[in-house]
Amino acid sequence: MNKKLLKGSIIIIIFTILSKLLGFLRETLLAFRFGASYDTDIYTFAIGLVMLIFGSIGSGIGTTFIPILTEFIEKKSKEDRVRFVNNVINIVGIIVIGFILFGIIFSKYIVMLFAPGFRGDLVVFNRAVAVSKMMFISMIFIAMQSIFTGILQSHKEFTAPAFVGVLMNVVIISYLALLAGKFGILGLTLATILANFVQFVFLVPKFKGLGYRYEFYFNFKDENILRMVKLMVPVIIGTSVSQVNFLVDRMLATTVGEGSIAVLNFANKLNMFVYGIFAVAITTVIYPTLSTYSAQENLKAYKDALIKGINVILLIMLPATMWMMVLRQPIVDIVFKRGAFDNNAAYLTSLALLFYSPGMIFVGVRDVIGRAFYSIKDTKTPMINGVVGVVLNIILNIVLVKIMGVSGLALATSISVIVVTLLLIRSLNRKIEDIGMKKLISSFNKMLLSSLVMGAVVFVLNKFLQLKFGTGFKGDVISVFGCAFVGALVYFGMIHIFKLEEYVYFVNIVKKKLKKAA
Repeated sequence: MNKKLLKGSIIIIIFTILSKLLGFLRETLLAFRFGASYDTDIYTFAIGLVMLIFGSIGSGIGTTFIPILTEFIEKKSKEDRVRFVNNVINIVGIIVIGFILFGIIFSKYIVMLFAPGFRGDLVVFNRAVAVSKMMFISMIFIAMQSIFTGILQSHKEFTAPAFVGVLMNVVIISYLALLAGKFGILGLTLATILANFVQFVFLVPKFKGLGYRYEFYFNFKDENILRMVKLMVPVIIGTSVSQVNFLVDRMLATTVGEGSIAVLNFANKLNMFVYGIFAVAITTVIYPTLSTYSAQENLKAYKDALIKGINVILLIMLPATMWMMVLRQPIVDIVFKRGAFDNNAAYLTSLALLFYSPGMIFVGVRDVIGRAFYSIKDTKTPMINGVVGVVLNIILNIVLVKIMGVSGLALATSISVIVVTLLLIRSLNRKIEDIGMKKLISSFNKMLLSSLVMGAVVFVLNKFLQLKFGTGFKGDVISVFGCAFVGALVYFGMIHIFKLEEYVYFVNIVKKKLKKAA
């Protein structure tokens, strides 16, 4: 992992931590204002609907745009690069506007199809249609932000894209704190659209600072656009099935009862917190790095960066998952249990969190492996594995929701993520003739054993602290943070004994920095 990769990761982690902390405050205020109610269900559903339609296209743009733009930066003139970027902006803009119009016109039928549980109450159904219509507008800002983020990341500029999440959360938090009581869920939808607009506008100065200027230029027959489209199709299909999977979860949740989507959403937000800070940071930085090594045909550096990226993710995600599984109830109580979010909602959310957690370990690894395929311009393999995963998830959803309710949907997601990740690792290992499986398995076993020991210590300590300080807010805070501190000491003590390469690497960097400071 070179210094630029490390520096980029640290910058992203800092801003992502800030964004995630604000995101927690946002979700806490959302739970406080609306609880596990139909309003929360509607808002969460509408966001999921937008991601179903645009998420796949946005992912296709991001994953195919960066490698091609990286080639332009490495091998072609600035004029060619600017023309290509403007062509992408204009073509994507037209396509997204078409999707927005389609969504607004047919929103009633879309809600009927994907949220059957809302049809039982006319007021709830009409509100879901209204919120969905409004939310579709945000797609144009999300699209432009995705393109601008890809441009900046291709130039190894990670700071501004990492900061936009902070801006979005500030806008939504301001609404929830000051205006939600007056304007309700419709106002929250408008605030979300505004937040997406602010994210896009914030990136414009950096876009110009890199020498780009907007031009009204179209060329649908450009060979690079055609190459991008060819690469995008499998990505869009692969991501679409993932988004369909997400929507099927929500669709089945509407049949369980009021607040079920909200419970899944709140549990998923907690589950993805650590992933969103560390795994996303590594994935974001490693993708253009892998693309560069691929363009240079430097296979050794490519494999080295890939394995280090996976191991750094596992180094954090394994203990974080164990900690969250053991302390799920006090964590949910601290973050959400207040206002309209009652004891039953907290209990159901903690159960869903328990079954979501195992999948969290593998989501980050899956994303890194997926980017590894995209960086070598193989978009078909992730697509095929994605289809396998979504079919498995839907089957498990249908079976487990009848047995376990909302928790069954969470468990189905975890199982499918684990299966897809293992399939992707096997495929990549075959494609590039051993990515370093022996080293990867050895490191994983060391981290897993360390996490299990830490989990046992945290479990015992949590019981002791609950007996001493109770299970109220004060007791929960003492337990969660006390166990986090002791658990971290135990885990990294074990890792130190095992002398894990990535751990030793970071320790040496810190030592060098301290020596320089002294």
